[in-house]
Amino acid sequence: MAEAAACNAAGIPEATDASEATSPAEVTGESDGTAEGGSGEQEKIVIESNKIERAKFEFPYTSRVLTAVNVHADSESDSEVLGILEENAEVTVERNIEGWEQFSFDGKTGYVLKKYLIPDQYVAMNNQFLESPVDISWIDPSKPMIALTFDDGPKAEVTNRILDSIQNNGGHVTFFMQGSRVVGENNDCVKRMVELGCELGNHTYTHNYLDSIALDDIRTVIRECDYMVEETVKVAPTVFRPPGGNRTAEINAKVGELGLPMIIWSVDTLDYSTKDPDNTIKVVLEQAKDGDIVLMHDTYAETATAAEYLIPALQEKGFQLVTVSEMAKAKGYDMVPGSEVYNMRG
Repeated sequence: MAEAAACNAAGIPEATDASEATSPAEVTGESDGTAEGGSGEQEKIVIESNKIERAKFEFPYTSRVLTAVNVHADSESDSEVLGILEENAEVTVERNIEGWEQFSFDGKTGYVLKKYLIPDQYVAMNNQFLESPVDISWIDPSKPMIALTFDDGPKAEVTNRILDSIQNNGGHVTFFMQGSRVVGENNDCVKRMVELGCELGNHTYTHNYLDSIALDDIRTVIRECDYMVEETVKVAPTVFRPPGGNRTAEINAKVGELGLPMIIWSVDTLDYSTKDPDNTIKVVLEQAKDGDIVLMHDTYAETATAAEYLIPALQEKGFQLVTVSEMAKAKGYDMVPGSEVYNMRG
């Protein structure tokens, strides 16, 4: 197993979002925006040549609960709570009403937001296996480039500062997100990532260390993250990073079955440990080379401070700030599913 240097020992950063509490998920007017009234069909994936689009499959279908969640008596967040569905509980979804899934619950009709129920037939819309398109028309392959990556978020008050700097200075970065964090105000962060051309990365559902769960559960924690992200922005993550960098040959093979390479890093800022923006800046400016992948975490204000300096400073040094997938395409680097990618220095 490789070293687990990247993320804090506690796994999930300090909870500042309602989704990270131990109480059941509650909804306050949040809508996933995917419903089409009381449709009698749900969406699945059909791939014809290079075209990726959603097709329909008929209700009923089986879903599982992503996290403990309240069951409502109507498709309104302020309606009566009938009870709680525990994590991984199985339900048979009968229909969808404006983003709410309807099913039988203790002899009554219950409703839960679609975002919290993952269909057994779910397949990510836009993962590496499906060879999602990457636009590199703005990149000069002959000039130096670097991929700044941020793990463990989103965390609105930090992530938005990084996105503000990208918006003001240009370039793209990659965010490896925990699916459980893609709720509430953090949803808007993910939408901004897409709008600004940044890359969405999968960091499992709740920072699951892959060497501490059964091999057969790896697919589950990756799919759960894909689902939460895709339900928010209609685009699923395109790359994957194992929490802590924890991996073995067997883990790599399981991830490879999902069509995903293992994105590691070549520059570790240790921002999660030092929480010192000056040190983070120093490490990057001293160590970064063309083709490097830099590890940071968008859960610390100190990292946002460092990023606000680094984003323009690296560009002034002649680096193009690109996503992991953009760099791979621009440099002709083949990210083989299940393989470990540290850098693309050539």
